[in-house]
Amino acid sequence: MTMHRWMGSLVALLGQTALATSAFSADLTVGAFGGVWEQSLRTCVVEPFEKQTGKSVQVVLGSPVQWLNQIAANPTQPPLDIVFTPTEQAYDMIGKGLADAFTKETVSVLPDLNPDLVAFGEGYGVVFDYGAMGVIYNAKKITKPIKTWDDFLSGVENGDFTATIPSISYPSALSAGLWNVSRTSGGDEKNAQPGIDRIKKMMAGGELDFWSDPNQVLNALASGEMDAAMYWDGRSWAFIVDGKHSDFKYVTPAPGGPAALTWIQKVKNSSPLGWKFVDIALGAEGQGCFASKTRYGVANLKAVFDPAVEPMITKYKDLSIPSYRDINTSREASIEAWNKQIGR
Repeated sequence: MTMHRWMGSLVALLGQTALATSAFSADLTVGAFGGVWEQSLRTCVVEPFEKQTGKSVQVVLGSPVQWLNQIAANPTQPPLDIVFTPTEQAYDMIGKGLADAFTKETVSVLPDLNPDLVAFGEGYGVVFDYGAMGVIYNAKKITKPIKTWDDFLSGVENGDFTATIPSISYPSALSAGLWNVSRTSGGDEKNAQPGIDRIKKMMAGGELDFWSDPNQVLNALASGEMDAAMYWDGRSWAFIVDGKHSDFKYVTPAPGGPAALTWIQKVKNSSPLGWKFVDIALGAEGQGCFASKTRYGVANLKAVFDPAVEPMITKYKDLSIPSYRDINTSREASIEAWNKQIGR
């Protein structure tokens, strides 16, 4: 075994050990994303839960794929109780029988939620929040408004401005990136080739870059390296408003912003206490608080948002939601085609 592989194995082992330790040191262990997402979850959900129940929560940061593998390795005594998962991994959780069923008996707030976002869960989770992929651009450099996705793609293709889009290595690249370019260019979830052909044309003008790290995008925009980016709504608004970059604008181009749906799922055979956490996480108060801090849309139809933030939250009707099942089915072929033809 090479030193590189040995170190990789050690890091993975330490991560599993830390996760197992955290599971025994807290009453509930929750897998979540980092940054403002984690901070908002702690303030809006974890703290109210701990106050109401007197129980402790350990928030574990990491990769949904890693969590799924760790749960699958020990399904009778899972190391996590609750996981926040993208749709792709959420369906894997269901397919492997690792998720508990959501019913009106276990989750009392179900009637208050957007029925479409409940239906996505197929009875084994609910969409907790959603983000929309739109376009953030420097309005001083791009003076012609970007109204449609074709406006954006054609602008890069014609060399009118520099832009960056998600790389295939980014977790939501297929559903929020490649699918979006494909459907704008005559393809769909099962046929990514029109999108790949369009991206190759955009690359030919020398004005296209690719991102896999969300922070990388903001740095490129702030430095002037890039004029525009295919990027998430909440992060874009934070950059513009909180980051004081008033030269930039954010738009959800027609016919809509590709959605990234984050589910909340309770792990099968985990603590029954998790149902109380789910109810608080999906309650109107917790959801309104979370959306106001992150600028992401939420499932609870009774949630009330900060008036200053509400206009920045993408409305559900302005989302474009692909068939994630079809994307999962064609995933390997799409990735192989990207790697062979684009390579970045």
